Amino acid sequence: MAKKQQNQVGNEERFLNIRRGLIIATLASIALVALLWGAIQLEHFLIRDPQFTLASPPDPGEASPGVEIIGVTHSAREGIATMFEQDYGRSIYLMPLRQRREELLRLQWVKDVRVTRVWPNRLQIRITEREPVAFVQLPGETELPLIDTDGFILRPEIQESLNLPILTGVTRRQSDDERRIRVRRLRKLITDSGELSANISEVDASDPDNLKVMQDAGGKAVTLIVGNRYFKRRLEKFRQNADDLLRRDPAKTTFDLRVNGSIYARPTLTAEGVRPSD
Repeated sequence: MAKKQQNQVGNEERFLNIRRGLIIATLASIALVALLWGAIQLEHFLIRDPQFTLASPPDPGEASPGVEIIGVTHSAREGIATMFEQDYGRSIYLMPLRQRREELLRLQWVKDVRVTRVWPNRLQIRITEREPVAFVQLPGETELPLIDTDGFILRPEIQESLNLPILTGVTRRQSDDERRIRVRRLRKLITDSGELSANISEVDASDPDNLKVMQDAGGKAVTLIVGNRYFKRRLEKFRQNADDLLRRDPAKTTFDLRVNGSIYARPTLTAEGVRPSD
């Protein structure tokens, strides 16, 4: 008799556990359906409600009031804004941020970029531009493009006045690393030279371990062979002795400064490669 009662109690407990499990599963299903329905309604709201729409430019050629572009100095703003033409009149919720970022990174002046939604209806585009360090004279080309710290050759997009030297010894066939080495040597030269760098008009980095500097001295263009170190010391040495050197031998315009404490005048080659007689 006792055993029968125990079995009956056990069956009742199992029934209660099953019923409890069914109730919990039903409530969870209802909650999940409600959550999904709410998410769908919220998404429809974000897509369709006009308050989330990215405004179109008021007139062709003008900027959209909903797009804020930050960090642009050398780039053409119109080229950046063009990337978002297909998004005007649509909800910013539909904006494919990663895709737009990848498209912006293909622009030559854009080194890095962050695209952010600013609710309810604005976009913030924060650009990190490439920083030009010199104009570059490329073989066979008449125009002077720019070159940045990574050796990336850049085409000017806007009219601006840049007080930068001309870098030679760079070609499009060189690898990024080869161009980067030459640019780094140029930057070291400019940094180390301090105020004397204002006189430097051109730098030949054909041999990055043996830089040649072109500058004005007493109204005459001279070439200074400065090597790869002690730039300020060597340029200062020439500045102190320039008048005497040029007066002593006006025909000499190339000077080797690589031997510390000394300056050697080098014969200048003519167009035919013949040294003029001393």
